[in-house]
Amino acid sequence: MGKNKVWNKKVSKQISVHKGKGSLLEINNCMKTASPWFPWHMHAEGMEDEEGTSLIRFVMVDYSKGKKSVSVYANVAPEYVKYFFVQMLRGVEEFSFSQQKIFQKSPDSLEGAVTYFMISRHEYNSSGEKRNYPWYVEIQNGTGIVEKTRNGGQHCKKGTYEVKKRAAIYMTNIDIFVLFCRADSVIKAFERDALFHQRDIQNLQKLFKKLVSLLVYGEQESQNAA
Repeated sequence: MGKNKVWNKKVSKQISVHKGKGSLLEINNCMKTASPWFPWHMHAEGMEDEEGTSLIRFVMVDYSKGKKSVSVYANVAPEYVKYFFVQMLRGVEEFSFSQQKIFQKSPDSLEGAVTYFMISRHEYNSSGEKRNYPWYVEIQNGTGIVEKTRNGGQHCKKGTYEVKKRAAIYMTNIDIFVLFCRADSVIKAFERDALFHQRDIQNLQKLFKKLVSLLVYGEQESQNAA
């Protein structure tokens, strides 16, 4: 760290980061424990928006054009991140996953903020040559019109999505493995802590009840002896 480097006191949520020639991809911890009513879910599950949801946030910055850098983000469920890492462990040659989310900007408007996340791997290019950078990640941020679904969910109305910002990065096998390996470890550690936390609460509740019963029993014994 340089002598003139100044860090603020805010605790970083960054899990891991990969810096390429003209862009970077960062993975951040936005996980939250589940409601006390659903402790074994481990992860919080929000309903209308992502504020109360346990998530992993991907942030990408394209600084290939100098001062005019572009920053985009997308939130992904922790289970999906573990799924991506499993594909890396399996050594898949072909893989593709994409996800689009939309959230209302205001209760009085159907306009929504849209995030698009895509990760893929292709072993060979169109000429049949083996790729040096087979992994590809792309994130888009934009706007669209919210359309409600029959099951109570929502999606972006067809034909209304407009891309505002976009960034992408190509990565080698080892680069993306290193990036996701730490994320997978952090998620598993979070889940273990969530389960152990619930177990500890139950043990403390049992201990408290036992202590109360012993105190009550001891008080009754004292009264009987008197």
